[in-house]
Amino acid sequence: MAADLMEGHSTDRESVVPTRVEYNRADSIPRRVLLVALAILLLVGGVVYVAVRSIHTLGNSSDTLVQVGLPLQKQLLKIKSTQRQAEFFRQLAQVLPQAGYEKTFIQLVTSEEHDLQTLQRATRNHPALMMAMQQLQGSLVNYAQTVGDSAAAKASKAAVEKKFQAVHLAMTTLLARQGAAAAAARTRAVQLLYALVFITALLSILIPWRVATALTRPLKDFRRAVEDIGAGKLTNVASEGPQELRDLARSIESMQTRLREEERLRHEFLSQVSHELITPLASARSGSELLLSERIGPLLPRQHEVLEIIVRQVKELYAAIHEMLDMHALQARSLDFSPQDLPVAEVLVDLQKRMQPLTDKKNQTLDCDGAEQLSVYADPQRLRQILTNLVSNAHKYSPADGRIEVRATAQQKGVHFSVSDSGPGIPDALLERVFERFYQVPVSNSLPRGTGLGLAITRELVGAQGGWIRMHNRPSGGLCAEIWLPAARNVEAV
Repeated sequence: MAADLMEGHSTDRESVVPTRVEYNRADSIPRRVLLVALAILLLVGGVVYVAVRSIHTLGNSSDTLVQVGLPLQKQLLKIKSTQRQAEFFRQLAQVLPQAGYEKTFIQLVTSEEHDLQTLQRATRNHPALMMAMQQLQGSLVNYAQTVGDSAAAKASKAAVEKKFQAVHLAMTTLLARQGAAAAAARTRAVQLLYALVFITALLSILIPWRVATALTRPLKDFRRAVEDIGAGKLTNVASEGPQELRDLARSIESMQTRLREEERLRHEFLSQVSHELITPLASARSGSELLLSERIGPLLPRQHEVLEIIVRQVKELYAAIHEMLDMHALQARSLDFSPQDLPVAEVLVDLQKRMQPLTDKKNQTLDCDGAEQLSVYADPQRLRQILTNLVSNAHKYSPADGRIEVRATAQQKGVHFSVSDSGPGIPDALLERVFERFYQVPVSNSLPRGTGLGLAITRELVGAQGGWIRMHNRPSGGLCAEIWLPAARNVEAV
């Protein structure tokens, strides 16, 4: 039968193996990181591009001021000086017309025209200034063609002065515009550099935060899920986020499905095997106890001793099988509970009667005490099992002539049970581990070893009824196990 069960288990296991999940690159973490990196690169690149343009504008404006503005201003001052000399020689020509001063005047004006032509080539990128110079050159040509102190000469002279003022105004406007452009470009470049620093600082905070929220939180959920699975609990994992996390969530779900199926098959296997073992064990126990009672004939001392060993071993094996069945039933959530209002005093009296013969074997004192009016809301069979496990442990580790105390008091809308012994206690570092399945506290004496399931079952039974259990070492020596269970629903605990 066991072989058939194992064969069925292997077949079912193969049927629940999850299929491989196809990897979707479109929503993977590397692709998301690449897209974010490209977006950041475009953003930073755009800011840098505008900043470089502003710096180029600042450079061009500075070049215009240095290479065009200052030389033009110097040349215009030179042309203006030449114009004053020309005016001076024209005035001399009016006083001494035969001395050749008029010819010198014409030469000076012609020199001004040539200088203006040279300046026009330098200002071809500045139409307004170039046009003003062309008009000044035309005025100088007209002025050179006039003679003496005629009205035409005076009008030409006034036109030249006016055109000089126009060139000066165009030059001033150019210098002011280029200066303003340089100042604006400098301000914009500084602002963009500040913006770049701010964006970099913001991204240095935003990117780790985004990574923390996008990856760390799901990973914490996965960690809790794995811890729950390791503790034998079912859990749900949200399949959200990048493709890798969704694949991991589906893998965990598939693993849970497979583990549930394996747990079910294992539970069925153990249940059937345990039932097959319990039947012959029950017969062996009854027969050995019947022989031990000497109802069918007297026994020799050696025979009596051997039968006692057999009965004790059969009882321990019988209890171990029931513990394993209970543990698997608790894990599978298939253990039935029928909670009801129970008088605590009656529960303790029953515990005293059942456990007294056990404690008397080591001459131990068992003291059970609880208020008459106390009532607890619990399953009678499971509460009896809980208290029996704790008293059995206390009896096992307490020395001969020791004392075991069971107390029940009202506490926080419930009943607080405490089971104290006078044994050696447990190292503080191991107090939580005693509730783990199959864990046994290392001992140096020859105490009998159990299955390591008693306290694990006790915690599961207490938790399934809405209570809690904990252990601590007593200051005066020994161990104390504390349990809290809800008070009776129809009777107020006081």
